Amino acid sequence: MYTLEKSNGEVACPDRVRYPFSAMGVGDNLFIHDFKKAESARVAAIQFVKRNHLGWKFSLRKMDGGWRIFRTG
Repeated sequence: MYTLEKSNGEVACPDRVRYPFSAMGVGDNLFIHDFKKAESARVAAIQFVKRNHLGWKFSLRKMDGGWRIFRTG
């Protein structure tokens, strides 16, 4: 479904969570092939931040072969 790429080069795919936002640091990103799933993950990221009262920011960008959701702040 997606690939989590850490800013230090590690690649991880958590098993038991839909989207691993809590495991993401600044600069980490999720790579998703399908736009509808990427848009769904972007909305889920916004809801995660609101629910947990965090000051984090996420950004969606089109890349070769899919979409990336970056944690920017």
